[in-house]
Amino acid sequence: MSAPSSRLVGLLLALAAPLSWSIGGLIIRSVETEPWDIVFWRAFGHVLCFPLAVWWLWGRSVLVDLRAVGRPALAVAFFMACTLIFHVLAMTRTTVANVLILQSMSPLLVAVLAWIFLDERLRASGWVILAVAFAGLALVIGGSLGAGDMSGDLFALVVAVCSAAHVTLIRRHRTRNLAAVTLPAAVLAIGVSLLFARPLSVSLPDIGLLILLGGVQMSFGLTCFILALRYLPAAEVTLIALLEPILGPIWVWLLIGEQPAASTIIGGTIVLGALVAHVTLAARRARQVPTP
Repeated sequence: MSAPSSRLVGLLLALAAPLSWSIGGLIIRSVETEPWDIVFWRAFGHVLCFPLAVWWLWGRSVLVDLRAVGRPALAVAFFMACTLIFHVLAMTRTTVANVLILQSMSPLLVAVLAWIFLDERLRASGWVILAVAFAGLALVIGGSLGAGDMSGDLFALVVAVCSAAHVTLIRRHRTRNLAAVTLPAAVLAIGVSLLFARPLSVSLPDIGLLILLGGVQMSFGLTCFILALRYLPAAEVTLIALLEPILGPIWVWLLIGEQPAASTIIGGTIVLGALVAHVTLAARRARQVPTP
């Protein structure tokens, strides 16, 4: 495949990932069932679909990597399961815009955790970006104080912290392929949800939508993101992925009428601006590292 066509394929895949992820809030708002039922059927859809992608992309080699990593892989699965659960709980307690903006703090939290646990130096510019991002974060949360939806914001922050934790663990074992660990994470989320859910009480149309959500948003989106990294630099794919917290609120605003608060729009713009600066600086530093 020629270079221009390879880049076009990479761009299409990179765009497909956030487009797939951004429909989550819309579908969760569209079903009439309890949050734990959503957790169950969404994770079930992922367990149905993602093994096909895993087998196609890597075959049995992923099992070798999971065994080689051992217990840390279980920790990654635990933190991923927490993101699957608390993402849905957050979506049902606050606006989609708040959830996606607060969750988008995860890459910046990764920088902090990598500095603490992996001894990766955090430069002065990194601290400035963090300070700016947390100022935007304070605006988003401050707008929720009088609206009675603080629990949703807190759950979204739990997702950001757990996501940063599992990414940091994956970075520690970066020579191994841990993409398939999302499957045991989804199984764990299903097991926890069964303690509170009544999945068979959900209507068949809603079950179909939620399984579709797991297949499209989680499995297809993750597969497109992984494949895009084969064609484009990681920084470029990461920047394109920031479309998710922009598109997600737009869909629910246009189709359901859920309009984010002014504080969320202002704070979210600050947070996303800080993320763009963070990824851009990381890409620039990566280009400056001489090739061995």
